[in-house]
This record gives sequence, C-alpha cells and structure tokens, in this order.
Amino acid sequence: MQARSVTALSRAGSRPPLFEQKADGYRTLVFARPTPYIQSRRGADLGPASPEIAQAAAALGIEAVLDAELVVWSEHGLDFSALQR
Repeated sequence: MQARSVTALSRAGSRPPLFEQKADGYRTLVFARPTPYIQSRRGADLGPASPEIAQAAAALGIEAVLDAELVVWSEHGLDFSALQR
C-alpha cells in the first residue's frame, strides 16, 4: 500500500492513470464482509478503534476490499488530532 515514485506515466493507449490527493489521515484496507476487518498500512487491526467503520462495512451487504483513508472532518477541515483520539 505504499506509494512509489515513477519516472514516467503509462504509455498512450494503456488504461488511464489514476491519481488522488493524500489527505491527513490513516491509510487503510477495509475488508467488507459479514465480519469486517479494517487493516492499517502496516497490518494492524484498526477495527476496535473504529467500530462505526466496521459497522458501516458490514451493512454494505457485499464482500469487497476498499482502499480507503480514514479522516475526521470538522467545520474547519480535516482534524488529524481528533483522528488520533
């Protein structure tokens, strides 16, 4: 799940490259299934710290793996200190 640098983008005709901005949060994989699992970039189980995310993943009703970034949004923008709590 680590980003890597490249010297060139995909050649013309190949699938289009995708980019996204890195927000100030925790990069995670969310395994949506009847018993969901939330994994940090380093492999730690984040489920106990984020039960509302696990509940939402279970409610999807499908099995999927979501590449996500967990953030806390406040009226002033992203709040990393709130995320750490």
